[in-house]
Amino acid sequence: SLLLCSFQQNKAAVRLREDMKKVVSQPLVKQKSLSYRKVFGVSLPDLQQQGLVKEGVPAVLWHMVEYLKETGLKQEGLFRVNGSVKVVEQLRLKLESGEEAELIKDGDVCSVASLLKLFLRELPDGVITSALHPKFMQLYQACHLGASC
Repeated sequence: SLLLCSFQQNKAAVRLREDMKKVVSQPLVKQKSLSYRKVFGVSLPDLQQQGLVKEGVPAVLWHMVEYLKETGLKQEGLFRVNGSVKVVEQLRLKLESGEEAELIKDGDVCSVASLLKLFLRELPDGVITSALHPKFMQLYQACHLGASC
């Protein structure tokens, strides 16, 4: 009985040691890749400064719009129907980890539309920044009152 108990303790100790080796060999938190760049929640000037724009538009936004132009224009309720929360989050993580998100393969029309709305919603200043708001109001008023636009 004492021998059996000792054997079971040794077996448990060996198993514990093996498990500990596995735990130690795996990082506690996966390190972000070197190409990691936050894209969501970053101001438009900051994205431009980081070189994450294409023809003056944030590259991530450009790719989403191109995908929606190619595949989603005939989708009824394109921006009203929510995409899969899981797919949206997976696409977001791919885009922010520097991976190339293949929207055709990895996403669907509603999820990409939801991702686009999320990108716009998380802009710190919005599309029309507070600094530009008065200028847009002046343009609107000038056009609305019949002046040349």
